[in-house]
This record gives sequence, C-alpha cells and structure tokens, in this order.
Amino acid sequence: MNIYECSVCGAPQEAKTCDRCRSRIRGALAQLPEQYVYLCMSRQRVQGGDEDGRSSKKLHAPLPGRGDVLNMLGPASRQAVTGAEDQVGSVPFLEVLWSWCEAVTEERGLTPVRRDVTSMTGRLTKHLDWICEQSWVADFAEEIRDLVRTSQRITMTEPRRELLGGVTCPSCEGLTLVRYFPGDWAAECRLCPSVRLDERDYQALVKEQARNLEGVNP
Repeated sequence: MNIYECSVCGAPQEAKTCDRCRSRIRGALAQLPEQYVYLCMSRQRVQGGDEDGRSSKKLHAPLPGRGDVLNMLGPASRQAVTGAEDQVGSVPFLEVLWSWCEAVTEERGLTPVRRDVTSMTGRLTKHLDWICEQSWVADFAEEIRDLVRTSQRITMTEPRRELLGGVTCPSCEGLTLVRYFPGDWAAECRLCPSVRLDERDYQALVKEQARNLEGVNP
C-alpha cells in the first residue's frame, strides 16, 4: 500500500489528494454557478457607495457599474503579461474556469465544452477524480477556492460561522463543530466533510455528551 502526502493539505493518506480536500474542491465547484448569478446581479453600483457596495457620505458621478464586478465579469487582457504589467484586480471569473477546462480537455483528448459556467463547472466536476491525481491539483484547488471567496466578498454572500464550543465532533472528537449562517445544517465539522447534523441530531448529540460528562463527574 502506497502512502502519499495529500497534494493540497499535506496529510498522509492512500491517494494523492485526500477525501477531505476532494470534498472541498467539489463543494467549491458546486457554488460557482450560483456565485456567477450573484455577480451578474451586482453589476450596478450602489448610489453614493464605494467599490464594495457599502454606503458612503461622498457623492459620486454615475458610472456604468461597479469596477470590481465588471473586472470579474470581463475578459482577461489579451496582451502578454509581464512582471511590470500584471493584470489589475482578480482574474475574470470565466477565464479561470476556461483555462482549467482547456487543460483537462487537451490532456484527456476531449471535445471542448461551451464557454458558460454550467458547462465548464460540469466538466471540471465530472473529471475531478482525474484532476486530483495530477501534479497541479494544488494550484487548481487554490484558484477555485479563491474564485469562490472573491465572488462571495464582492456579492456580500460570505457565510457567517459560529463555533459550537463545548460539543465535540462524533467522528474526529475535536472541538470543530460550527454552524453557518445562512446554512442548511445545525452543525458541521470543519475537518470531517461527512459530519453534517440537522437540529434534531445536533440536540441529541448535545444531550448524549452532557450525560457522559455527568457520568464522569457525578
């Protein structure tokens, strides 16, 4: 049995990319179509606001849209990029996906997909197991993760996280349970992708651990 270090997080395990990192990449890809819709809806600058849409006391002349959003939705520069002429701001949303789709398409000898978010994320998700075996998977994971985070920051859809202190994860037994707002679960483990509890299961876990503590400290 071969033991590798995960190409993304460095944890020792049997595959080149651990299950936890695979799940995180898959989850990030799944968020991209929705984030793209939010970006398109955020084009219009908030009147009297600054680049991130927050209110400001200063008055601004009307502009065609928010610069940060237009940069994410626009095409990448077609000029050669040098150290002194780097692109300003984040690499456009579709360009990030297209560059990785091209790599997968060329290396696997596939028919090119349409240049839209659904088609491109579908291709990357379908071939994720193969991607996770490649030497460049860490770069892929970082760019997809950054794309989600940048989009969430611009569209103000970053989830709020509450640490559920005092209750341990039923899998790894760490103090790693959190609750996200907005979110679909009452509790999730930050380290174990399979641990997702609804309100009923979470309350049952709280009661069980409370009883165990009472047994240890009568």
